Amino acid sequence: MSLLRQFSFLALPIALISPLAGQQGDRKGHNMASFVPEDVIPPAPFLKVEDALKSFQLAPGFVIEEVVSEPLVDMPCMLKFDGNGQMWICELVGYMPDVDGKGENIAQGRIVILTDSDDDGRVDKRSIFLEKLLLPRSLYLLDDGILWANQESLFFQGRDGNKPVGKRVLVDKDYARGGNVEHKANSLVLGLDNWIYNAKSDRRYKRTKKGWVMEKTHFRGQWGIDRDDYGRLFHNSNSTLLVGDYTFPNAVYGNTNSKMKAGIAARISDNRVWPIRVTPGVNRGYQRNTVSPENYKLINATGASGLAVFRSHGLGKNLYGTAFITEATGHLIKAISYEDGEGKLVGKHTFGEKEFLASTDERFRPVNAYTAPDNSLYILDMYHGIIQHRTYVTSYLRKQILSRGLDKPGSGHGRIYRLRHKDQGRGPAPSLQELSATDLTRHLSHPNGWWRDTAQRLIVERGNESTRGALEDILQNDKPLARLHALWCLEGLGLLNAGHVTRALTSGDEKFSSSALMAGLSLGERDKNALLPALAAFKAGRESSIYKARLLAETGTSQAFDALVAELKINGGNPLVREAAFTGLKDREAVFLGVNNGRYNDGNLDKWLQEALHRNTRKIKPPTIKGEHLASFQRGEKLYMGRVACIGCHGAEGTGLPNLGPPLDESDWVNGDTKRLAKTLLHGLQGPITVSGQRYTPPAAMPGLSMNPTISDRDIADILTFIRHAWSNRSGKVEEAFIKESRETTRKQGGVPYTEKELN
Repeated sequence: MSLLRQFSFLALPIALISPLAGQQGDRKGHNMASFVPEDVIPPAPFLKVEDALKSFQLAPGFVIEEVVSEPLVDMPCMLKFDGNGQMWICELVGYMPDVDGKGENIAQGRIVILTDSDDDGRVDKRSIFLEKLLLPRSLYLLDDGILWANQESLFFQGRDGNKPVGKRVLVDKDYARGGNVEHKANSLVLGLDNWIYNAKSDRRYKRTKKGWVMEKTHFRGQWGIDRDDYGRLFHNSNSTLLVGDYTFPNAVYGNTNSKMKAGIAARISDNRVWPIRVTPGVNRGYQRNTVSPENYKLINATGASGLAVFRSHGLGKNLYGTAFITEATGHLIKAISYEDGEGKLVGKHTFGEKEFLASTDERFRPVNAYTAPDNSLYILDMYHGIIQHRTYVTSYLRKQILSRGLDKPGSGHGRIYRLRHKDQGRGPAPSLQELSATDLTRHLSHPNGWWRDTAQRLIVERGNESTRGALEDILQNDKPLARLHALWCLEGLGLLNAGHVTRALTSGDEKFSSSALMAGLSLGERDKNALLPALAAFKAGRESSIYKARLLAETGTSQAFDALVAELKINGGNPLVREAAFTGLKDREAVFLGVNNGRYNDGNLDKWLQEALHRNTRKIKPPTIKGEHLASFQRGEKLYMGRVACIGCHGAEGTGLPNLGPPLDESDWVNGDTKRLAKTLLHGLQGPITVSGQRYTPPAAMPGLSMNPTISDRDIADILTFIRHAWSNRSGKVEEAFIKESRETTRKQGGVPYTEKELN
């Protein structure tokens, strides 16, 4: 088991923990002395933007230009372009104003609008849309308003152009619930499927005629999120540069009748980085597996942040679709190229053992990246000396910060840069906001993904059914990417029908067919039945078979189930096909079993179906515990969800989170040997680890709780009592005296994480 804590430089929420005596990030037994010679560490003066530009080393053939800098922008962390190319920025003013984070609970953040009024490529106008916000870092633009979030909730604020109008509307009061300062939802990005997605979150949103709708989705990422042309989402965590989803969101998610664990995402390439500056100023820089003892530079990512899947030709045709990831602790921008593999995405470092961009300026803190309307790549640089939140600052890092004066200035600085190929000039500024819905359809074939996305967003938001004819023409005759957007415009407008999907299935385009099948889930019963003959006859490829299985399962008739059995017999060897089928069978599992009648057999699918039948036919009574057992359980639940932040890596349902922490529910580590479990909580655990027969490889070690002076033996006992009796677990109470004894007998471990071998 692991209560993995991410040592991220950016999830960037408000401090919830009071200052303590001593440095909170320290671990007993760790030697905080730096092995990097002082004479090799360059100074880190505050550079004016013209000098900062000289610090960059770019891949050959590229140029970097200032778009805006202080005083017109202040600590930018999130960006959205409106239909006319204005930049809407979340300014994270108040984040770590000094090394102790004093004053971080004062609402100083802003959402501002930056305008290039003379179209010379430089911002010359700034206006404030909202101010006195507490560390805002979620933003989404609509035709008539914006979505934004504070530390707990998501809101809609109406707008008339650049001015807020009307009262603030609560969309989701629990948008950023639970967890500690580095475990808060952020971002808000539009998917091809017309849903809005987040990083560090398992929720998605959509506005309908009846109001805002929230649905659960797979948990994704930590800071920043983007998508490719085909609607697949890309995300990461602090020590994992890039993770990519192989499927459409929610294609294999949503059947809660069994604990199917769909593996839709995988790490793309490794996490090596190649800074050009000596980098002792990272939180675990005293460790030789963090900073190289040979060249004193960061070895692997430890501050991966916002990313862009670059969907323009402004960097040259070869880099279209490349992922660019910001890494603030290494002062660099990583490029990773990827392609479809066998049921996953596989990639490589585009520029080998060199970065697309790296800086010798320690204050260069790139935190997000975007495909811009002018065809270039935009980089947000907070230009803030301190990037690690105070909760995890070690004595070592504190000395590094103060020795080079990185704690000053505390605010009033920030930059946005443009990156383009030297042979590619800026593209024209957009003026989509004033176009009619029909005129917007022309831009669904634009070579720049931002233009296509924005045209789709505006068409769907405006809800004008007069676009049907133009969209159907594109669906039949236009370029492949334009067809995808037209398809999802029809879906978003409620105009999609069986004929549209049928035409896509005869296109010979695997991506288009897959998208149409996914969009077909929104069809009504009559259209699904009308589609069934074409769907059953469709010879699906490796990718489209996932969505064919899902749509057949959700159609739900005996004829559809017959076709599903046939599809499973052909493509059921692909786990994603089985998982998609089970997802679509929600509450129809018994009917499918009757139709199947043993024709298709698979152990995993059979297990899920039987669990679903059991759940639907017999109600499981809640646990009957009382007295001190119940009190300990309730205290442990509060710690799990709040101060200790186990939820951040293991989830509210104890099912674990991808690339963060393994499951706790039905875990042999949780329900098994309590001595082993206590050791794990006290001193931590370094993966890889086998949980209930499945292998997990978390990217970082789980720190123990024994070195945290704010966590008592009773707290640890309460946490264990909670996880041993929560969800499906039904194991006994853990006593405070047992934890005290375990602490004494393992004191020599000194907070150094165990390995699995040491505990077995």
